[in-house]
Amino acid sequence: MIRRPFFSWILLLILALPAFAAAQLSSDPVFPGEEWEHVRPGALAAYGWDSDGLRSTYEFIRDSANTTGMMVVDRGRVVFEFGDVEELSYIASCRKSILAMLYGSWVEKGVIDLETTIGELGMDDIGGLLDIEKEATIHHLITARSGVYHLASYSGDDLARAPERGSQQPGSYMLYSNWDFNAAGYVFEYLTGRDIYDEIQAQLAIPMEFQDWDRSAQGKAGNLTVSQYPFVAFLIITGTAKRLYTGPSTLTPQQSTTDQLRLSAVCDAIEDKFLIFALRY
Repeated sequence: MIRRPFFSWILLLILALPAFAAAQLSSDPVFPGEEWEHVRPGALAAYGWDSDGLRSTYEFIRDSANTTGMMVVDRGRVVFEFGDVEELSYIASCRKSILAMLYGSWVEKGVIDLETTIGELGMDDIGGLLDIEKEATIHHLITARSGVYHLASYSGDDLARAPERGSQQPGSYMLYSNWDFNAAGYVFEYLTGRDIYDEIQAQLAIPMEFQDWDRSAQGKAGNLTVSQYPFVAFLIITGTAKRLYTGPSTLTPQQSTTDQLRLSAVCDAIEDKFLIFALRY
């Protein structure tokens, strides 16, 4: 859940950023190489940032927020850092964006048909799914509109606000549901024959030059006596999360649709501690 201080330091960052139209860009956008390029403190003003505003933001986050690490990237360069940006952190909401990225190329190749229903895949769960719930498609799963209000193996969603089971036609009602996301992870592995973590490494970590990527640190979790679909957790550092916005140093505007989708991924929360925030190109 987003806490009120979060919005306060968003406001501080906005105040630290002069009006876009008035800011004089000092250089062209770049994509990060193996290491991030930083804007020197003395060059922040010329780059369009208010040093005093950033200092106030730093102090506010330090004194009033739960953030463990944070980066602000403008045109591919780091203008602000807070905390330990190399700490390996569990990510929460961002995992859905990462999973959606993995789907892209397999949909493009025709291996995954987003209109396939979970009933057609033979999916069920502890205690059984209703017939209407089995009408949910893969597309409904990855957009949190399945209409399946079964307990997830890992809590932390909005199931407490869910309508009565069987009352919503799949695709008609959006609910932030970990069951949907966990089931989507299962579907991905079932249809592609690929381990999700191996696929992250192949599709994202290597080509996008993730910093300090550790395949051995990744693993699934959850109470499988509640639901048979485990929670797919990811552990990455703040600098790596930011690369999901910007792409690798070799990425160009002419890259494929799948790569362009990677540029638009939103990683919003890391274990309720907001580690990444701003990107401007």
